[in-house]
Amino acid sequence: GKGINTVIGRGSVSEGRFRVETGVRVDGVLKGELVSSGTLIVGESGVIEADVKVNDALVSGRIVGTLEAEEKVHLQARAAFVGRIKTRTLIVEEGAIFKAECDARGEIQVTEAGSEELARELADQQSG
Repeated sequence: GKGINTVIGRGSVSEGRFRVETGVRVDGVLKGELVSSGTLIVGESGVIEADVKVNDALVSGRIVGTLEAEEKVHLQARAAFVGRIKTRTLIVEEGAIFKAECDARGEIQVTEAGSEELARELADQQSG
């Protein structure tokens, strides 16, 4: 399957070129290059300083470098990203640090407090 079979645990530092067929979870530090046909999960304690190519990414930790995701990148509220992102869909939650050059071929969603109310107000203004 497409589950997570590679984990870089908290307190670990891994450097080099990594090629992984399924998913990867990083709770430690990864430096270098990572290529995976699966999902990348970066836990809150995870730090990646690398060029990364994956199918999709769920980030709660920190990434500095280039992130290319075939489907989706989701930066959760505690995430920090500095670098370049290329993906089909990008989701950035309120509180995430995002300093990047971005190529989102599909859609970009930025979630923030009150955004649903603001969307409803804008829709009401346009229809009325």
